[in-house]
Amino acid sequence: MLLDTGSDKNLLFSFPESDSIMFYETRKVKINGLGNGESLVAYASNNNIIKIKEYVDEEFQILLITDRNINLVNKLGVPINGIVGASFFKDFLVEINYQKRKLFLYKDTQKILLKNRYIEKLVEIEDDKPYINVMSKTKNDLDVNYKLLIDTGLGDGLWLFENDTIKCQNKYIDDILGRGLGGDIKGKKSRIEFLNLNGFVLKEALVSYPDTTSFNQLDITKGRNGSLGGEIMKRFNWFLDYKGKKFYFKKNKLFDEPFNYNMSGIEVQHTGLTWVSEKIGFANSSNYGANLNNNSNKSFIFDNAAEFKYKFELKPVFEIYAIRENSPAEIAGLKVGDIIHSINGKKAYDYSIQKISDLFQSEEGRIIKIEVQRNGVIMEFKIKLQKIL
Repeated sequence: MLLDTGSDKNLLFSFPESDSIMFYETRKVKINGLGNGESLVAYASNNNIIKIKEYVDEEFQILLITDRNINLVNKLGVPINGIVGASFFKDFLVEINYQKRKLFLYKDTQKILLKNRYIEKLVEIEDDKPYINVMSKTKNDLDVNYKLLIDTGLGDGLWLFENDTIKCQNKYIDDILGRGLGGDIKGKKSRIEFLNLNGFVLKEALVSYPDTTSFNQLDITKGRNGSLGGEIMKRFNWFLDYKGKKFYFKKNKLFDEPFNYNMSGIEVQHTGLTWVSEKIGFANSSNYGANLNNNSNKSFIFDNAAEFKYKFELKPVFEIYAIRENSPAEIAGLKVGDIIHSINGKKAYDYSIQKISDLFQSEEGRIIKIEVQRNGVIMEFKIKLQKIL
């Protein structure tokens, strides 16, 4: 489940095929999500029980979305079955340690000493979602204050909504910013002069300006200018105190990491699994046979003639689902729908989506060799990473 401070609802949109779930007190509702799609039908259910280790909520409300096209595993490369929203955060002091990748819940906030090490920040809680004010500087050297939703479910660091006073004034690229419940979210990606979070200054931070069509169906809180997301939040460790309407934070070792972006122009998604065999030596003839079943991603089978032992594993298949216009990938001739066969001589299934993303953000001028399968034919391309922003 994705822990998302930007969602006032708890959502479930997939679970293993061999599993099932029983909902009680259901009613049909319509919900809207980011993206260009239409409203989605969901089934709301009350008084469920959710358990995460010692955390228990016996009045958990959840919305089941039955649209099979909602599957965030494609974009993230890991199975995401749903979203846990505001109800998880509002009754506890929540510590998010991005550096250690750990999260802690505290019932007694008075016993946690924060002020000696952490900066205190007042927040507004509206519809169970937190908002803070952040200062930035425009190209015209003007200081501007933004009201931002703190959104742990957003991968980008900063989103701003364009209007009469907020404009993308610097060099930008048209890009796919992410994927919401309503489909892909398109917009502009640029940089800002700096972002000032209570004295912590982040220079040349990336900023995205989503298309207004992505938000047409949503009720945007009055005065909200955008969102503060993971790429900036990860540079701090946080204590979230919803009841006290205060957040506490301090910078961590990730603070000085550069703000990188995809210089290839390729957007990759997970598009299924395939069996991959590996010869690992001679087998004992007494062990001939196979052990293949639907509940394991590893098995062994032996070749009776050669007495070789093979290991079979389920490996991910990656597909190019979008290509940025005028990007190195488009210029090289790569196309949407190409199945990635190898990258720099290494089989694609030995990568994760995160490792592919890191490679595409790595170094301007770097040459990336990509083999793809198109209409059953293996084709090789070379792209040179180009930094525009």
